[in-house]
Amino acid sequence: MVKKIGIIGLGNVGAATLKSLADHSSLVKRRTSVKIEVKIACDSRKSKGKIASKYGVPFTTDASKVINDPQIDIIVELIGGIEPALTFIKQALENGKNVVTANKALLAERGKELFSLAHRKGKNIGFEASVCGAIPLIKSISEGLVACDIKKIYGILNGTTNYILYKMGSDKIDFSLALRKAQKKGFAERKPHFDISGIDTLNKLCILSYLCFGVWPSLERVYAEGISKISMLDIVCAEELNYRVKLLAIAKRKGDSLDLRVHPTLVPIGHPLSEVSYAYNAVYLDTHPAGDLLFYGRGAGGPPTSSAVISDIVSLSQGSKISEREKEKIKLKNIKSVRSRYYIRFMAHDEPGVLAKVSKILASQHISIASVTQKEKLHRKFVPVIMITHAAKEADMQRALERIDKLTVIKSPSQIIRIEDF
Repeated sequence: MVKKIGIIGLGNVGAATLKSLADHSSLVKRRTSVKIEVKIACDSRKSKGKIASKYGVPFTTDASKVINDPQIDIIVELIGGIEPALTFIKQALENGKNVVTANKALLAERGKELFSLAHRKGKNIGFEASVCGAIPLIKSISEGLVACDIKKIYGILNGTTNYILYKMGSDKIDFSLALRKAQKKGFAERKPHFDISGIDTLNKLCILSYLCFGVWPSLERVYAEGISKISMLDIVCAEELNYRVKLLAIAKRKGDSLDLRVHPTLVPIGHPLSEVSYAYNAVYLDTHPAGDLLFYGRGAGGPPTSSAVISDIVSLSQGSKISEREKEKIKLKNIKSVRSRYYIRFMAHDEPGVLAKVSKILASQHISIASVTQKEKLHRKFVPVIMITHAAKEADMQRALERIDKLTVIKSPSQIIRIEDF
């Protein structure tokens, strides 16, 4: 079986896909009986023609020549961003072609529209590469767990932030230095906002929400918090309390309520997610009847992601598809109504009565304290105080924190990190 594909976008993933196909196409054919032929590659940058030429693939800067070629079965979109990727994918589907994409931002924002169009046209969209790179997560959920009820998802979905937090802990360095190390290693972009703000993780969580629960949430309705406010002191204190800080994507389904959020989280040392280091990704699923499952591996980079792209090409060539997910009446839970335990770190004047004032504010918001630790003085006037609370409502914690930071004996802003009890 010969399947002709057109690739749009020859960046890191596109170039790696061409190389992987050149190196492993015979292996793919031997294992699947699918022969993948790249009929043409496209990029708006003429200089990328050298990459196509290296692998003997015709090149164009005109995407319409790829999308409108009647001989091409599958369009592989690897340019990223919203436009022109959105237009290209819609045109490909309208032209009766299946699509493979790694574009998590586009799927998170316009996935509902694109999958509806694909369903109407009888076509399919492969998106294994959009979440966790080389980890075969999408196929495992859509096929391997088809008879399972997924109750909870906990994901380390961004290698950049995981590397930064890992280096802060292992090297005892602050956020800015860890970020520079990540950039030097190639794990972080020169402008890393989408990674460190949690937006990249949010996009991937939205895709998993659709896959697992049939819900495409509006991005603005899902709470997302990045890691730029995490200090080395927080990393060290967390370790002393037997926790590690991870940027988690969290999804919890209970009845018709769905709790979706992205934020730094204290994960107990000993839990598998606490051991995910360097720039790796991991997803921990709570399912029934399969039980707890862990997926782990490289989540980014050209070569790992190219393996997911090729997997999608083969699956679509063999007629596999992800059916349109069930549209259930599920309400998104507001972060303010979530209950959690909290780590609180505030910088206080080293004088009598400070803890009493803070405790009184917490008590007024129905927040009880589980433990208090006072660290050595870091500044001439202020001393770090660490509190762990019992479970409390997010809205109450935010009100309490606002009042605490207004105290003259507190140097604001204070820090809170949510604790996840698995």
